[in-house]
Amino acid sequence: MRHVSLSRFGKLVPVLAGVFLCAIPSWGQNLAPSLPFSLRALHMNQPVTVDGDLSEDIWQQAEVTREFRQIEPNQGAAPSETTEVRVLYDEKNLYLGILAFDTTPDNINARELARDSSFSNDDRISILIDTFYDRRNGYRFSVNPLGTQQDALVSDDGRSINTTWDALWFAAGKITPQGYAVEIAIPLTSLRFLDGIPNWGFNVSRVIRRKNEEVLLASWVRSFGLERVSQAGNLAGMEDLHRPRLVEVKPYLTGGWRQGVPLTGQPGFDAGLFGQAGIEVARIGITPSLTAEFTANPDFGQAEVDGQVVNLTRFSVFFPERRDFFLENIGVFFFGREGINQLFFTRRIGLTTAGAPVPIDYGVKVTGRQGPFNVGFLHVQTRPQAGGNNSTPATPRQQFTVFRVKRDIPKNSYFGAIVANRQGGTQTSFNRSAGLDTLINLTKYWRLNGFAAATATPGVTSSFTTGRLTSSYRDNRVSLDLLAEHIGKNYNPELGFVARTGVRQYFGNAAYRFRPSNRHIREIEFTSFYEYYQDENQRAGKLQSRQFSSGVNIDLQNSASFSYRPVERVTDVLTVPFAIRPGIVIPKGSYSFSRQSFQFSSNQSRKLILSLREAWGEFYTGQRVESSATIVFRPNTHFSFEATESHNLVRLPQGNFSTNLLSSRLTYNLSNKLLTSTLVQLNSAAKLTSLNFRLRYIYRPNSDFFLIFNHTTGQGLERPSFQLQFKLTYYWRK
Repeated sequence: MRHVSLSRFGKLVPVLAGVFLCAIPSWGQNLAPSLPFSLRALHMNQPVTVDGDLSEDIWQQAEVTREFRQIEPNQGAAPSETTEVRVLYDEKNLYLGILAFDTTPDNINARELARDSSFSNDDRISILIDTFYDRRNGYRFSVNPLGTQQDALVSDDGRSINTTWDALWFAAGKITPQGYAVEIAIPLTSLRFLDGIPNWGFNVSRVIRRKNEEVLLASWVRSFGLERVSQAGNLAGMEDLHRPRLVEVKPYLTGGWRQGVPLTGQPGFDAGLFGQAGIEVARIGITPSLTAEFTANPDFGQAEVDGQVVNLTRFSVFFPERRDFFLENIGVFFFGREGINQLFFTRRIGLTTAGAPVPIDYGVKVTGRQGPFNVGFLHVQTRPQAGGNNSTPATPRQQFTVFRVKRDIPKNSYFGAIVANRQGGTQTSFNRSAGLDTLINLTKYWRLNGFAAATATPGVTSSFTTGRLTSSYRDNRVSLDLLAEHIGKNYNPELGFVARTGVRQYFGNAAYRFRPSNRHIREIEFTSFYEYYQDENQRAGKLQSRQFSSGVNIDLQNSASFSYRPVERVTDVLTVPFAIRPGIVIPKGSYSFSRQSFQFSSNQSRKLILSLREAWGEFYTGQRVESSATIVFRPNTHFSFEATESHNLVRLPQGNFSTNLLSSRLTYNLSNKLLTSTLVQLNSAAKLTSLNFRLRYIYRPNSDFFLIFNHTTGQGLERPSFQLQFKLTYYWRK
């Protein structure tokens, strides 16, 4: 095949950049501005009962706003239903009351009872609060008509949204003949703020699921949305608030029985009864804006199990973090490209490469703000695990330390730095990483970001750096991205994640969207991207892989969607043979192949939702067909069923094979305090079958009883494993 030289590609970059820069002004001028608003909170001294009933006199005394506008489907238009927002506060709590009027309340979607659900099928109210009024970071609190809660931390003006953050707050919802009401109480100790700030950033959104409609008080430009903190309105009258000192502790007790569970760091299997206790988390407010967190001998048995995958690529699979201590307030530590080139990734702490837990002695985390700086500090020590038949630890004691700082600069931009260190280990005695990064918002729609980093590993003296520069533009019609990145062949962030090393990557993406005057079609988007990887290992300067894809996405008015990719051209250069399956090896060489794909998702407001995907075409020396189907059934508030089947059929001269992966989840929730879920996964490629059952009883706010059963079996294991575990937590706050 004919390769594209890097020099020729490099000549295109200035041309593309020039087109990019010249086009930006004309696109941005067509956008309607999002008008600011101001709502005054009422300071009161009488108690409020959080029950979803806003008939109390104090609510009638509060200032009210109804100034919502549509972001979907018609940007800036008046909403189809009226929404009222009121805010109160006292010495302990911030209260929010929302009346969501509805002309046909019998059609309100409300099915989720489990906290932190996505609400993809439900009506919902979401509140954004920027307590520091820095127009960058905030808290998001969401509630459906049943009072089910979801919360998140929003960072860098919506660039990072941490939905795994959990705070103590209270909510109630009530469906009425006029619509529904939501009442919220947020303890002031759950928020970070400085005393004496008169205004907070504030915004509210409402989703009317059956109409596929969303309305907001501010930031109703489609390319912005609720999480664009810089475009929020004002919540006035906050100067009298005082944040009490935060002191909270959450100890736990756990125990159970296991059999056939592989030991960590040594051969053999564990069996019999087990038990332990510890501090799941303790928090102390150092200042009103800086919080320290501690954990001692933590247990993560209640964490969601990883979803199984079938990997037919040459590169590692990225699995997300699921452990509570590492998820809380973790956004400040992010550095790099998620799932591709991250300098710090918390799954490198307390887990083996196979995902088996390594006991943690203790952990300390400090996060928050100090003046114009966002800071984060994390230190964790893991316990040594003896191995084999000698006294040498197979998994030695290790210390992991990370320090992160980000300095705010004008236009919601920042400069930052990070340092990460692992001390102790089996292969090397240490590994260290350090980096600098920046995000610069040139306009409301155009941003530049980049980073440079290096690692230090004993014996490595060259090619240990990485760097990236990205330009991104977004408005209602156009998206443009340009990226250049270098990853040295010896770049080795052992506390991070890197998909490939020894490469230079060039990436470009362009999309154009428009909204036809059609009663069925809401938006049509044409999109294309080009990706080029240059080898920096044995074949320096030569092509490693490239991919070009082009297609169309169509969103319907009822929230159903279609996408079709008629063009997907891939070139992959194998410098060594690729064992794609046991006994099936693709010889080294350069391979070019073309594929197509189609995807469909049905109306997201229905009780029954169907998603389909089909991809077909050439694959290395043969053919590959990928098929997947997902069905979601939510007939009522208590029961839901979701199943996904993925199938690969591969035909190669070196051998034929097929894979199947089935994942099904059954959820039955008696209330928003008693929740159960069962997850079954069948993986033909790994020859594994797994069962995970979890019962959660929230017997008091932020205090839980868990019952967990895990079972894994199949030819891919030396022996089946069983584990039955209970866990009891108790939350105490001063």
